[in-house]
Amino acid sequence: MITCISVFLALGLGLLLGGTFGEQVIVKEQVQLLDRLEDRYTQAKAENVKLKQESVDLDTKGRQLLHVVSQVSDHYVQDRLPGKKVAILQLEPTELSALLTTLEKAGANVTSTTLITNSRLLYDPAGLSELGKGMAHAEGVTAQERQQRLLEGVVDSLYREGSDSTLLTELQEKQALTVNGTVAQAPDALILIGGAGDENRQRLLSLDVPLLKVLQSRGLTVVGTEPSEAAHSGVRYYREHGVSTVDNVDQTTGLVALIDVLGGAKGHFGVKKTAEALLPKLTNAKEVSAQ
Repeated sequence: MITCISVFLALGLGLLLGGTFGEQVIVKEQVQLLDRLEDRYTQAKAENVKLKQESVDLDTKGRQLLHVVSQVSDHYVQDRLPGKKVAILQLEPTELSALLTTLEKAGANVTSTTLITNSRLLYDPAGLSELGKGMAHAEGVTAQERQQRLLEGVVDSLYREGSDSTLLTELQEKQALTVNGTVAQAPDALILIGGAGDENRQRLLSLDVPLLKVLQSRGLTVVGTEPSEAAHSGVRYYREHGVSTVDNVDQTTGLVALIDVLGGAKGHFGVKKTAEALLPKLTNAKEVSAQ
């Protein structure tokens, strides 16, 4: 009996001591873990404060830089294109105020601005069947041939001297496009504003490329442009057809590059992977410095 009692007492004492020791170990590990987590939190909080301050500093420097670039660009573009006749053709709606202001400062004369308001009517077979009913609707004419002749009619009506405006009137009545300015006048250069949102992605190949070919066939000097935030870029298609491009025409540097291209510079400029440089190289640094 004494032996049995001793054994049970030993077992009980062992369990008691073991449980107490185990709880102490667990509590100690938990305290250490909480201490490490608290240290990491404190460190992350300090880094977050530092990053926020760096972000504020960068924003301030960015605004200052944009202000300087804007001031310099005003002097740079001033009277760079005196009397040059420029037309604008928008394939995608874009705010034009900054572009028009820059062209005005450069001394250019914007002869017309045209906006394609319903591009599907100019490439979708169903839309093509409704437009230009007096043009190539004979039996056996394919949709591609009909589009070709329709686009030729549009380009001629807009940019060829003495052309009939009947087709433009029909297209405006059908809400396919809107035109402001003087038509049937050949510009010295044409600014083509492309790029596309998700809903107009198909237009890049179905309309932009055929239209560009027609513009080139008519001997027009075309500059392919688009906003920096365009969801889908058309620059590579313009490049394939030998057209100089600016992929950030909504930004100050893009407007400066555009003025250079309109003045004779060649290449592909902007902020996207398809660009060769942000800006064309200066050809007369002394003149710019004097300005």
